[in-house]
Amino acid sequence: MRILLVDDHQIMREGLRRMLELEPDMEVVGEAASAEEAMAQVEQLSPEIILMDIKMPGTDGIELTRRLKEKKPDCSIVMLTLYDEYLTEAIEAGAVGYLLKDIKREELVRSIRAVYQGRSALDLSLSRDLLTDFATSAKGKETQQYLSERELTILRLIGSGATTR
Repeated sequence: MRILLVDDHQIMREGLRRMLELEPDMEVVGEAASAEEAMAQVEQLSPEIILMDIKMPGTDGIELTRRLKEKKPDCSIVMLTLYDEYLTEAIEAGAVGYLLKDIKREELVRSIRAVYQGRSALDLSLSRDLLTDFATSAKGKETQQYLSERELTILRLIGSGATTR
């Protein structure tokens, strides 16, 4: 897996690099501290996965995700951030993952592998809020119903922490 790290904090990039290089199937091919550097690195290095911070000087990670997805739609972008409030915006911009920086090493590695295999990665602490928000917004749409009432009920139950039983 070819990975590009995009974060304006050098210590964060270095720590991630050292951690990920312990994995035999992961290669950190580059680092970028800004949107401009990231765009150039993506062109030169063709990473398969980008781990990206949201808050950076100048162009933020969400806008950069939009630009990168237009230019390289096959590249998978995972937001790795301190902020939980930008989840919906990041997904709408094209991110396939949203993880908080307090994630454990094993979970980060597992999430990167999941993204590489075509799945998404979401911090478990955020999944309940996302499902609840989705169910609430879906219920509020009167013009076009995308989910049946039964599907909405199931989605609300999952959002509240219920199991499949």
